[in-house]
Amino acid sequence: MKILDELKLRVRAASGPGGMADYFHILLMEGGLKQVIGIVDAHPALLAELLPIVGNPDASMNVSLGASAVFERYAGQEPLRVLVPKLGKLAEHADARVRADACHYLGLSRSPLARAFLTPRLSDDSAEVREIAGDSLAELEE
Repeated sequence: MKILDELKLRVRAASGPGGMADYFHILLMEGGLKQVIGIVDAHPALLAELLPIVGNPDASMNVSLGASAVFERYAGQEPLRVLVPKLGKLAEHADARVRADACHYLGLSRSPLARAFLTPRLSDDSAEVREIAGDSLAELEE
């Protein structure tokens, strides 16, 4: 990425809603996982900016896996725990991939509040979502 393009992205990210999520998406698409981790480590509240990636069923596998790596880094920690209500909403998404990912992150949160969002997913239409919801509930018990 050219320096001018990078600066434009940073300005856009700082200037409005959704900009940081777009910036993270581009970084992850280009293999910039370490950069995303560095930014979120410096400002843990920015973990929430990865939620649009989780909620995007069309996100590339590269981007989704990158977002997952960042969420996993915050397993059981407050920056992930505060996202439980938003992840709970994503666990009701129309797309099974989004629901499955949200269930996984709810389990990683290790928050007792996640149980209320995971339990209904045990009867989800998708076998994968049901399995991940069950695994996540078990993880909450550990």
